[in-house]
Amino acid sequence: MSITVIYNRKETKHSFSITRSTFIFICISAVALLMTSAWLLQSHYHQQLIQYKINSLSERSLIKQQYLQSMQSQTNQQLQSLAEKVGQLQAQSINLNSLGERIIEKSNLPKDEFEFELNKSEEQSTEEDIPVSNINTPASSAPPELLRLNKSVSQLVYQYEKTQNLLQQLEITFNNLHLVDELFISGRPVPNEGSFISSPFGTRTDPFTGRLRRHNGVDIAGYTGMPINATAAGVITISEARTGYGFVVEVNHGSGLITRYAHASSLIVSVGDLVEKGQQIAVMGTTGRSTGPHVHYEVIKDGRQINPNYYIQRLPS
Repeated sequence: MSITVIYNRKETKHSFSITRSTFIFICISAVALLMTSAWLLQSHYHQQLIQYKINSLSERSLIKQQYLQSMQSQTNQQLQSLAEKVGQLQAQSINLNSLGERIIEKSNLPKDEFEFELNKSEEQSTEEDIPVSNINTPASSAPPELLRLNKSVSQLVYQYEKTQNLLQQLEITFNNLHLVDELFISGRPVPNEGSFISSPFGTRTDPFTGRLRRHNGVDIAGYTGMPINATAAGVITISEARTGYGFVVEVNHGSGLITRYAHASSLIVSVGDLVEKGQQIAVMGTTGRSTGPHVHYEVIKDGRQINPNYYIQRLPS
């Protein structure tokens, strides 16, 4: 085989010749070079692809690990929150029992009938009436068991709080009723048995002078040592010996009402004491201007003595 090279500018001709075997060798060498280059390129990019896949897997593993750590941290926080709620439930349970006992004492309700429906079924509980506490993680990422447990605890917290509010309102109502009853002046200041009204309110004949004289209270006779009780709750404003009255006690009930108990043999209370309705404040005697053991009972309204018979005869509130 011969190859001729001709230059345009020069008329010189160069020629060389190669054998058939040399040409085949050159072609084979060229093909081998191309294949080697292609293999080297493929190896290079294959290594890069493998490295990329390794890096991608490492990043995914890191992200997954971070996600799991976040989930574990959030789950621990939720468990801690649930533990705190359980503690609140225990405290509220103690409060409910205490409230229940106080209400039983004030209302005379039987203990075996004093029960509350605290375990309301989920079918009776709706999302509108029971607020479930917020969860730090999305609902889709939190374990279903933890979600159900959190919801159950939240329902119990809500039911305890609702029942506690109802009991507190009930206790306030009983306290108000008890206060009204305590401040309600009614009945005799001494036991009915063994006592009688010996001298009414109004104008009467004075037992010492025989003349007509206004009597500002009611005399209730009994026996020496008979207990004298407050006809309503109040504050002791007088507890001393006075001319004519002998040993006398006055109880201020508020709203301009005062009750007075005179001719006692001894006094049990002191000025400033708080007394309840029916509490003993003195002992019947015949001190002062008296002809026998009795209690001189007065009701004073806005500074003026009024007829106590209305208060003696009316029933408790």
